[in-house]
Amino acid sequence: MKPRERVLRALSHREVDRVPIDLGGTQNSTMCAGAYDNFKRYLGVDAPTVELSRVFETVVMDEAVLRLLPVDTRAIYARPPAQSRTRWLDDRSFVDEWGITFRRAESGVQYDPVAHPLAEATVADLERYDWPAVEDPSRYAGLRDLARDLHENTDYAVSVSTADTTIFDKAWMLRGMAQFLADLLLDQEFSLALLEKVADVQCRRHVAFLTEVGPYADVITISDDMGTQRGPIIRPELYRKMVKPFHRRYVETIRRHTGAKILNHACGSIVDLVEDYIEIGIDVLNPMQVAATQMTPQNLHRRFAGRMAFWGGIDTQRLLPHGRPEEVRQAVRDTVRAMNGLAGGYVLGAVHNIQDDVPPENVWELLDEAAIKELSREP
Repeated sequence: MKPRERVLRALSHREVDRVPIDLGGTQNSTMCAGAYDNFKRYLGVDAPTVELSRVFETVVMDEAVLRLLPVDTRAIYARPPAQSRTRWLDDRSFVDEWGITFRRAESGVQYDPVAHPLAEATVADLERYDWPAVEDPSRYAGLRDLARDLHENTDYAVSVSTADTTIFDKAWMLRGMAQFLADLLLDQEFSLALLEKVADVQCRRHVAFLTEVGPYADVITISDDMGTQRGPIIRPELYRKMVKPFHRRYVETIRRHTGAKILNHACGSIVDLVEDYIEIGIDVLNPMQVAATQMTPQNLHRRFAGRMAFWGGIDTQRLLPHGRPEEVRQAVRDTVRAMNGLAGGYVLGAVHNIQDDVPPENVWELLDEAAIKELSREP
């Protein structure tokens, strides 16, 4: 079975010859720069390290690396604009095109939002705000030809993303987490107005992007982290009232411009929101954060098999950085069997981006074990 067919059959809950495998196919399932450099050395590959996200220190994985791996996906991302609005304040902090200030701790790797441009804004201020120019054609130059080439001249599943896809997350970064959560209860006029503005930007971004790559895409990734380790960030009832309408609009906009499967990345324990995601038309959920409450493969498969596909599932909080190679292999076997992988509905990969403390041997063990075709056969 060819990789594209394998992925699309799995996401349509149909039998596959082996569970599909992803590494580097989305902005949330790639590698951080240090881990990637270590992995290249482990493989003996000399290839450039191309930045995907400055905030998360993630990379676009090179074909010279990917062709050595049993992965079924290839990624296409929107580009930064030709005239960047990012401003560096010093060697550890910058202001992005939304006006959000990010800073990296002196001993850290990734960047955190530390200053929020709409912290004291009013509804009227939102009308005057300088929103990103997401329809700038330089962001999408050449992507149509790249997507067409991958679709017509390879057998891989073409996974696409603008790499800047959030609505809820972007709203709280603009406002500040504590203030935005308070607004959702105490100033709903403002929070709805802010969500509306962000959703408008992201929908316009995706129309421009999908005009170029939509006909050739097999999977498109969007993202909004709605969970903590123990449960949703906000009550499901509040999500349904305040946030879900914008997620629904987002999905409907994407559906009008591509036939690709829609993958939603939502970290944490979001089991209480899965029915909502099914209802608005999400096809597949990532990262399947198995260390979070109620997010075990057994529970997810029991409750949602045949209705929601899952992508990820190999723990990045403890197992990959600290586990022994045999523990990684056993986790792959256990996860695929719990998800009944050959029956479809599951793409295997790391829960999240592989960070710098993960030994390259464990990355290889994950991929090598997952490539065994008979792995998920029922006894």
